Amino acid sequence: MGFRIGVDIGGTFTDVAALDEASGEIRVAKTPSTPTRPVKGVLDAIHKVQVLPEKVTFIVHGTTVGTNAVIQRKAAKVALITTKGFRDIIEIMEGNRPVWGLYDIQWEKPEPLVPRFLRFEVTERVEHSGRVVEPLNLEEANTVVKKLAEHDIEAVAVSFIFSYMHPEHEERMREIISGELPQASVSLSSQVNPEIREYQRTSTTVIDACIKPVVRRYLESLEEGLQQNGFRCGLMIMRSSGGMMTSRAARETPVHTIESGPAAGVIGSAFVGEMLGNRNLIAIDMGGTTFKVSLIDGGSPRFKSQGEVRWGVPFRIPMIDLSEIGAGGGSVAWIDKGGVMKVGPDSAGADPGPVCYGAGGDNPTITDANLILGRLNPDYFLGGEMKLDREAAEKAIKEKIAKPLGMDTAEAAMGIIEISNANMLGSMRVASVERGYDPRDFYTIAYGGAGPMVASTLAKELGSPRLIIPMNPGIFSAIGMLAADVRFDFAQTYIARMKDADIERINAMYQKLGERAERELRRSFSGASTLLRAVDIRYLGQNYEVTIRVPSGILGPEDLAAISDNFNSEHKRLYGHCKTNEPTEIVTLRTTIVGAMPRPKPKRVAISGYAEIALKGERQVYFPEKEGFIDCPVYERSMLPSGPSLEGPCIIEEMDSTEIVNPGQKASIDQYGNVLVETL
Repeated sequence: MGFRIGVDIGGTFTDVAALDEASGEIRVAKTPSTPTRPVKGVLDAIHKVQVLPEKVTFIVHGTTVGTNAVIQRKAAKVALITTKGFRDIIEIMEGNRPVWGLYDIQWEKPEPLVPRFLRFEVTERVEHSGRVVEPLNLEEANTVVKKLAEHDIEAVAVSFIFSYMHPEHEERMREIISGELPQASVSLSSQVNPEIREYQRTSTTVIDACIKPVVRRYLESLEEGLQQNGFRCGLMIMRSSGGMMTSRAARETPVHTIESGPAAGVIGSAFVGEMLGNRNLIAIDMGGTTFKVSLIDGGSPRFKSQGEVRWGVPFRIPMIDLSEIGAGGGSVAWIDKGGVMKVGPDSAGADPGPVCYGAGGDNPTITDANLILGRLNPDYFLGGEMKLDREAAEKAIKEKIAKPLGMDTAEAAMGIIEISNANMLGSMRVASVERGYDPRDFYTIAYGGAGPMVASTLAKELGSPRLIIPMNPGIFSAIGMLAADVRFDFAQTYIARMKDADIERINAMYQKLGERAERELRRSFSGASTLLRAVDIRYLGQNYEVTIRVPSGILGPEDLAAISDNFNSEHKRLYGHCKTNEPTEIVTLRTTIVGAMPRPKPKRVAISGYAEIALKGERQVYFPEKEGFIDCPVYERSMLPSGPSLEGPCIIEEMDSTEIVNPGQKASIDQYGNVLVETL
């Protein structure tokens, strides 16, 4: 046994956690992110936990390299090859508009990731059943590939109509491309996303192609850096669905790395819930740039099959269902043309960061507001490694917010906090109430560098009966990676009315998906595994589906009836109604294989005694319940014993975060060091 290391690159900081597999001890470190040189940030963070390279069993990494490449339009130069007549599918999109742009006459669609002159058509046609109507025109295919050579293409996305039913044309196209352009990477829609809806399938394939060279270069550079620093262990990458995969698998289908870091925090939350016997959780993650919410029901995170890198750029892969808004510690406060204060979605990020960082930032942020309200200790940020400039933060809020609005500086700062809290509370309601869940049945678990500062207020407002703040919340996503399993997800569209479904064909397709999943898993994992099945179902005529679990083994007619009943029940829970007499339709079959990793052994808190031993002193802190600043006790979390309660208001400080306990609340430390907050 040795050490597992988890590394998470955030918008402001890079976090690392090292788990001693024998003792359960966790070492943590936090370093500023280096957006222009992400490998340097990762290596700096790993060095900071001071673990000998030869003692590391594996490193797991959540990366935003692919996501950032798409958002910042710094991805590879990509061409798209599609069926004749469908060249403009990624520009036509679906014809809908974002809610916030419905009445904006100046709103414009986002630029497609592939410009029109790099989108090519080839004659071929397959119908919805998989029957070939027109074979692939090899002469046209060769002509198109020769044109690609003229444009210095780095990657090619191939997306033919109904290729998920007949992938042979795409596979032949790849052979032609590889023969003529061996240096170009190729992404096939029949492998990346073999499901219905040609726009989403094409968009997903294009994203995969766009980031494939970028992710490949990054991972190769990281592996080289690790080798040079003496690390001989394997490098694992977090998947958006909350599992791990090898760096090889990540290079083959990098689209699965999008949202990989945030997914780790949800896996860590589920692990903490399992450890404490609290299997219903609302997980909130507030970092430097965003606020994310996920719901854990019965110990399992909720999943979804589609997300967006940004509006208008969808991708379809299995992923943990995260609601995300632009509200983080670095979110900028500003005044719109109508004289109304807004907070976010723009963020000061890691460079230059909030004004109080003293790195050149001049726009007031949530962190600046928390500092002048006394919630943050300017001399104990990152455990004292980083000093905060309170005067600079106060000046920025005074000049850019308070004066224009005719407010006191402290009132303006509190206004920044309350506006951002309202935005975050709305996101929590979307993840719970609007999806048919009662938040009073769920505890809240909060992490991220800024999450514990707002969590006690949000949990109270939402009606959640208890708040859990885990150990090292500011580094919790990195810690969550240490509890992740190896996971692969596969899907195959099969459309049929439930009453007409070919049960033998369904069983054959599930068997084929299972065999593919087993082969993929065994390329990197030799331990025990579990095969999970699901199916997407809808009422006939509906446009969207509900995913329902399917029993393992050979399915019979009675299983299809039970699945249909489960669909009706889930539809009623989600939407408040169901139509038991309406015909249902199978759309997509799904298979997941999970390779179980040994669970970390949580370390119990050894400190006992009275809470006063952890008292660091008092400072002036602003609480709206007290209508101003009051003397507030401040405690050092690492010294707090388990058992005794702390009456709010009080503040609990640690290296990577600060917890606020409001008036009318109490906090205690459980046997594993988690802070538990309840409203009196």
